[in-house]
Amino acid sequence: MDYENEKLNFLNETKSIKTYRYYVENSINELKHLKFNIGKTILFRIFFCLLILIIILFRGHFICLFGFINCYVTWPFSSPVHIKIDLLNLSTKPSQHEYIPRRMHHILLGPLSQSPPESWLTSRNSCIELHSKFEKHYYWTDENSKEFLEKNYSWFLKTWFSYKTIVQKADALRYFLLHYYGGIFLDMDLYCLHKLDGLFNYLDDRVSADEHIFLAVKAFPVGISNGFMISTRNHPLLQRVIENLELYNRNFLLPHATIVISAGPMCISIQIQLNRSLWNSILVLDGKENMIGGKTDTPLFKHLGSGSWHKADDMIFKNIPMNIQRQNQTFSISVIVFIILIFLFFIGRNKNFIKFIKKQRKELI
Repeated sequence: MDYENEKLNFLNETKSIKTYRYYVENSINELKHLKFNIGKTILFRIFFCLLILIIILFRGHFICLFGFINCYVTWPFSSPVHIKIDLLNLSTKPSQHEYIPRRMHHILLGPLSQSPPESWLTSRNSCIELHSKFEKHYYWTDENSKEFLEKNYSWFLKTWFSYKTIVQKADALRYFLLHYYGGIFLDMDLYCLHKLDGLFNYLDDRVSADEHIFLAVKAFPVGISNGFMISTRNHPLLQRVIENLELYNRNFLLPHATIVISAGPMCISIQIQLNRSLWNSILVLDGKENMIGGKTDTPLFKHLGSGSWHKADDMIFKNIPMNIQRQNQTFSISVIVFIILIFLFFIGRNKNFIKFIKKQRKELI
């Protein structure tokens, strides 16, 4: 009888041990599975937090790139009025009212202004000679450009001096000059072949005293070129451009992309697409024969296409600030937000883990 009782007790103990082992092994397996799932969840949450942090830190870049993509996608389907006109046979009869100031602007900054290439001086002189009756011919260098900005747009000087290349400074300056003085801007490497009086008269006839007009040449594949622009004073498009130059003053890693987006032709093209209410005052000179990219002849100009300023492009790679230094407050706030999000996610994870352990203990009891 004692033997049977001992045997029964032994079997019960063995069964209990097996049951305990089963629960232990089952708990271990579930813990491993939970650990794996928690690992995946943590990685996802960390990635999500990093994504939020990147968006906060580089929100300016995303805004600029959105404008860039929007311009490329929408321009082929919807853009300001493109005109095709016979530039050499326009009427030279003076308009009844000259709404566009007869002022010509050329810019030459940096070391080249001390000893300009002979071909550039020849190009500029050709335009001055053909338009000797213009009210004023401006030649902008580092000295008088700085004075002009100090006097009229002092708030922009910090951004202007922060540009890493001369071409960015020249690109930005032309918008301010046309906004303040009006008239025509021409790159130094544009040699004038014919008078522009007919084109000025044509544009004057399309506006009135309380209206504006802006003309630029179509660029490839989208947008306009900023090497040849005609505008009335205080044109709202130019106002939009100069208001956004500080926002677009960012490094986009690629030198050419940084130049054309920060202040170059894409900068003004983006603003054209983002401000469709201004399209009734914007004209784009269409036709492949009028494009001024590279070495080419157009009905009005001979484009030397020197591109010398772009030799400074490699300077951008020497300093990639990413705008973090200028955004210390934003950076600090972003880091704090990131830490809080991680903390909250880990609290949620720990609560789930604690609930699981309590559940397993109840089952074992």
